[in-house]
Amino acid sequence: MIAQYLIVDNDQLQQLRDVSDDKRFDVLENLSQTADDNKIVDLGKLWDVLHFALTEQSATTPVPDNALSEFVVGVETFSDDEDADFIAYSEWSAVAEIVDALGQVNFQKRLDKMLMKNLRLQKIFPNGIWNDKKQNLDKELFTSFKELRELYENALDSGCNVVVSIC
Repeated sequence: MIAQYLIVDNDQLQQLRDVSDDKRFDVLENLSQTADDNKIVDLGKLWDVLHFALTEQSATTPVPDNALSEFVVGVETFSDDEDADFIAYSEWSAVAEIVDALGQVNFQKRLDKMLMKNLRLQKIFPNGIWNDKKQNLDKELFTSFKELRELYENALDSGCNVVVSIC
């Protein structure tokens, strides 16, 4: 499963809300293919590790009302159907709260504190990520955090929303 983050305006968000669950991913894919580079970030498989670095919990159990958790998994899902693709969103007002919370985070300090053993114990996705060298993982995570933070800042500055897909 990989995570992708996309800046969408209000009309695009409404379009995603209005489409049926079985067609939502296709609409999102079309939006992603036409998006400018500064409106899309692909975290690949690092989404769960990033969530863990920020919250000390797996993204499979998001932390309610926690902007750092919402940074990775979004605020609202489009569908409650467990068989549907995981696609969530954060409206602009939530994006503002998330950006504010990110301003309080010393991510390097969180990475320094994170233990590879805890990734294994918490069964953080992807399986085996804890076997990598911590220095390499920290470098990838720091880059991913920075790219995603910049995407949220761009969304805030442009008055837009962020859609998260983890499929």
